[in-house]
Formats: sequence, C-alpha cells, structure tokens
Amino acid sequence: MQDIQNDIINIVELAIKEDVGSGDITSALTIEENHFSEGKIIAKDTGIISGMLVVEHILSHYTSVKYIIHKPDGCHVQKGDLTISLKGTTREILSYERVMLNFLQHLSGIATYTSLFVEKAKIHGCKVLDTRKTLPGMRRLEKKAVLDGGGTNHRMGLYDAVLIKENHIKASGSITNAINKIRHSSSYIKIKDTPGFFIQVECETLEQAKEACMLNVDEILLDNMSVELTKKAIALIKSITPRTSIELSGNIGLENISSVASLKPNRISIGKITHSAPVLDLSLLLDDILIV
Repeated sequence: MQDIQNDIINIVELAIKEDVGSGDITSALTIEENHFSEGKIIAKDTGIISGMLVVEHILSHYTSVKYIIHKPDGCHVQKGDLTISLKGTTREILSYERVMLNFLQHLSGIATYTSLFVEKAKIHGCKVLDTRKTLPGMRRLEKKAVLDGGGTNHRMGLYDAVLIKENHIKASGSITNAINKIRHSSSYIKIKDTPGFFIQVECETLEQAKEACMLNVDEILLDNMSVELTKKAIALIKSITPRTSIELSGNIGLENISSVASLKPNRISIGKITHSAPVLDLSLLLDDILIV
C-alpha cells in the first residue's frame, strides 16, 4: 500500500504542475475568492470506479474542499450515480477539476474494461491478467484498476519474476540453456523462495512447449498460437506435467475472449485492458452556495 501511495504523491505532483501550474487564471479573474459551491462528480455511463484514492489525495493535500466519497474504488455505477460530493471554494474545485477527472476517468475505464473480459472468461474458470503495457509512472495505479475490475495482476515489473521470452531464448541458445543458467545462479538461490516468485517460459511451438514441460517450470505461456495449435499444446502440457499452469496471450479482445477461454487455460494475459481501455465518462457539476 505504501508503494502505491508514493506513486500517487509523485504522479499527482507532476499532473498538477502540468495543468494548474502557477494558478488557474480564468477562475481567478472571473470568480470571487470567497465564492463557495457544492459540487458533485456523477457517472455518465455504466461502469466500475477506480482512482478515488488519487482524487482523495488531491482534495486532502492541495485544497480545503470538504468531500464525501459515495462510490469508492471497485464499486459499480449506473448512469447518473453520484460518486463523490464536494463543498468548498469554487476556485479550488474548478482548479483541480480536470486533474481529478483525468485520473478518475482513465482508471475507471481500465476497471470497467477489465470487468467485461472477466465476465466472459470466468464462465470457463479462467483468470484475466494484465501485462507490463502500462503508462510510465502509472503502473501500480493501473494494475490496481485491473484488480478493481475483477482481474488479476501479472508480475509488477522485471524484478519480481522470471519470464523467458523469445529474445531471451535466442540470446541463451535454447530454453534449456536459459533455465540451467537461472537455476545455477547465486541470485536464483536467494530469490526462489520469495512469495509470488515464479519461472514462466513463453512458447510459440509444440517443440518449445515440450522442452519447457521437461524442465518443470512453474508456468508455460502460449503466445500468438492458432486455435488448433493451442489445443494441441494444452493437451501436450497436461499429458506431461498436469500441474503446470498454462497462460495464453496474443491478439485477444472482447470478440474472441470467450473462445480463447473455452480452451481451458488457467490464465489469459491481455495488454488491451490497460493500453486500450476507453475512459469511463464522468462529469463534475456545480451548484452555487453563497459568497461569504
């Protein structure tokens, strides 16, 4: 939790410098300093909220605006639902409106989009995972949004698990060479029992899948295989090492997630849920109170 709080502090500071800068000159020139308003952020579409932690940080650290969160992260919303109510100086509310909405719409969009994939995959007992295809500085927040949408996080970064991909195999000479180098390294001995650590091998052919099975890896990732080849690879893996987890990836969207999940992998990783999620439409509306 501390890591994500540090990320929020850093990314919010950057966003406010970028947007607010030295101050909102339009609000300062058109609205009295002692003008107060009640405000609210409402959903303009159906979805799942994520990003309220960021909004709460902005309001509590950069403004004197009072707020009540009605829909915390992970909550479903319908069109017209009140997500948060605000009360404070109109200048402050308007100065931070866009920064708040940018985070809230983007992260809620990821949560909402993820939930659509999860609904289609869970029928087949299959988990939906994210990837490292995230915006710089936003990884923990975007991966939290995936969790808010019912998805599952893959590794956070290159530092917490082993995923041997095509270029690692080329550079090492083979999957067997890569695995042997890992298991004979002093670094592996130190980290192999770390909670959440795993060794995963990306395979593109039946021969690679068989080689990975013989090496007793934790998980095999079948990447960009045709449906027929995927079926054969899954059957092969289950016949050799039935306890090995199977993950599928590559060109998976809402139009084919059900058919992919029906092949009965353990997990499906989908880059689209973070890099191509449409925003959830939200709007901030004001009601004047008085000048004091």
